[in-house]
Amino acid sequence: MKSTFRNLIITAFAAGLVATVSAAPPGKGTGVFKAATTQEEIQKLKKGDRYAVVCMDCKSVTMKEVGDEEEVAALCHNGGSMHCDSCKKDVSIKHLGPPGKGTDKTEVTIVNAEGKPCMFIVPLKE
Repeated sequence: MKSTFRNLIITAFAAGLVATVSAAPPGKGTGVFKAATTQEEIQKLKKGDRYAVVCMDCKSVTMKEVGDEEEVAALCHNGGSMHCDSCKKDVSIKHLGPPGKGTDKTEVTIVNAEGKPCMFIVPLKE
C-alpha cells in the first residue's frame, strides 16, 4: 500500500513538473540577464523595452516597460529618485565616479536612506 501511494505521489509530481516546464514557449523566458551598472547600459533602453527593478531590501522584482526617453533619463539621473512599488520606499540614484583610468563609463548605484546599495535595474533584452 505504501509503495502504491509513493508511486502515485511521484507520478503527480512529475506531471506537475512537466506542465510547469512546458508553460514557456520555446526560446522565451529563458536566458541570463545582467544588471545594468553603467549609465551607458541604462541609456540603451528604448521605448517599449522591458526591464526589471530588483529591490534587495524587500526582496522583490518589479517588471516595467519603458514609456519614453525621459523615463530612461530619469533612471540614470544623478541625484534622482525611484520608488519601490513593493516596499513603498523612495531611494536615490547616485553616480560613482569620476571614472577611473582607462574607462569612460559612469557607474550608477541606487541607494537607500543609509547610503547602502538597495536596488538595481536589469534590462530584459536578449
